[in-house]
Formats: sequence, C-alpha cells, structure tokens
Amino acid sequence: MIIEKIQKNKLYLSNGEIMDITPLIRQKYGLKTNNNIESLYDDISYEASLEKGIFLLSLKDRTEKEMQMKLNEKYSNHKMVAKAVMKLSELGYIDDLNYAISYINTRKYGVQRIVYNLSQKGIKKEKIEEAYEIIQQETGKNIEDEKLEKAIMKNIKKEEHKLIQYLVRQGFEPRKIFQKIKKYKENREFENYDE
Repeated sequence: MIIEKIQKNKLYLSNGEIMDITPLIRQKYGLKTNNNIESLYDDISYEASLEKGIFLLSLKDRTEKEMQMKLNEKYSNHKMVAKAVMKLSELGYIDDLNYAISYINTRKYGVQRIVYNLSQKGIKKEKIEEAYEIIQQETGKNIEDEKLEKAIMKNIKKEEHKLIQYLVRQGFEPRKIFQKIKKYKENREFENYDE
C-alpha cells in the first residue's frame, strides 16, 4: 500500500482510501509520498481513528454506535476503528450510561420516545432502564411524572383530545396521561369550589 499523495492532513493511498491523519502521526511514522505503509497500516489507522474520535467528542458527546458509524465513514480499516472506539470507552470518553442519563435529564419527552431515540443511537434497553433508576435514586423523584405534569401545564389550553394526542406523540403512556389530566381537572374543580 503506497502513499500516492499527502495533502494537508490527508493521505491518499494506492488502494483508493483517503485517510485523515494528524501532523503528529505524520511525524511519528515519517510519512512521505511513495512510502509503502503496508506494515504500518493498522497502527496508523488505529491512531488516526483514535485522534479523530477524540476530536469528534470535543464537539459533542456520542454513543459507541454513533462513534463507530462516524469513524467508519472516515476510515476503511473497520477493525482498527472498533479497537479505537473500545479504547475511547475504556478511557471513559464514551459512556453510554452517562449519555442516557444526560439525554433523559435534558429532554422533555416521555419514556417511550426516549427509549426509541436512545435505541436508535445504539443504547440497549437495560442501560436506559438503569439510567432511569439512577436518576430516580439521585433525585428521589419520578422524572417521568414531572415531565408529564409540566407538559400538561404548558399545553393545558389545548382542546383535551389535541392535548392527549400531543402527549402521546411526546412519548408519554396513555394510561398516565389520562390519570394526570383527571387529577388536574379534579384539582381545578376543587379550587373553583373553594372560591
């Protein structure tokens, strides 16, 4: 495998691959045009994947699956990409449980939509359930109930059937929606009765 061209931070290889590298990698391996890097290919791919992974994580948090997919777009050596993603996890840069906790805490959605969204990002259902348990233990509150109550209060002026449809689309369980709306109505009637 020959380096046909080096332009900026990219290696153009004889197999058609264009590999992003850092100046440090270029210097470490003494990479120059026309070098045969067959014996170094795995090492260079691994280090380049690791460096790119760290850079991508500096921009935003990602799950293991997201990182794997992003790096596989950039690098052809998927075995070394997988090794780099594993290393990023070992170092604590990628943590699907913390990602799930943060996602749950910062989204207004109900559990069904959150489970769906996080599953799409490659987080297993058990990890999502664990995240909910940790939040429950740390706050002592049912975050799902709080989100549902806030959503009802924010959208209470909507017609009831439209409110219910909206809440279902947000991922809240219909049974809980009906319970909370009924409770809200009873409290309103009680308040009106007191006046």
